[in-house]
Amino acid sequence: MERWKTVIWSDESTFTLFPTSGQVYVWRTPSQAYDPDYLLPRVKHGGGSIMVWVAISWYSVGLIITLQGHITANDYVTILGDQVYPMVQTLFPNGDAIYQANNTCVHIAYVFQDWFSENELSRLPWPPQSPDINIIEPLWSVLESNLRVRYPPPSSITELANVFQEEWYKIPMQITQDLYLSIPRRLQARGCPTSY
Repeated sequence: MERWKTVIWSDESTFTLFPTSGQVYVWRTPSQAYDPDYLLPRVKHGGGSIMVWVAISWYSVGLIITLQGHITANDYVTILGDQVYPMVQTLFPNGDAIYQANNTCVHIAYVFQDWFSENELSRLPWPPQSPDINIIEPLWSVLESNLRVRYPPPSSITELANVFQEEWYKIPMQITQDLYLSIPRRLQARGCPTSY
């Protein structure tokens, strides 16, 4: 478990301004049928979206960045240099941090791999087409739920990004640490080795 505590987990996800799936049930009288307080606005394709990148560690709920447009390997290297490297230096002064990234196209690009060699930061081995064992995944559900219960809901993409920043930093450290403690169990359930 001590070795797992040195892993910095990262992930990206996209969130829409309005929910795009699922049914919402509202109890109302016939006279309230078109009352705005009992209507949920719907917009095709969610009314726009944001993509966020996050990183967590055992010691910190970590960083959240709103990404703009299509992210290239060079953009990702900038995130590593501007965000991850200072996090590593602050939280892991002994240089024992290990970075986790899924094997998407930007994560296997040479410029991305070269950055790790140049900065002497280890990467967690991650198989292609891996089972979804990233411990950040449950946090996306927490953020989505917290967003959807806010009243009034965000009404613009800028406001949505600000709300995500707020909600991300409200996540208690205990939730993050519980996710770390669940790693061996999650790996074992998926038939993966529990150590690296």
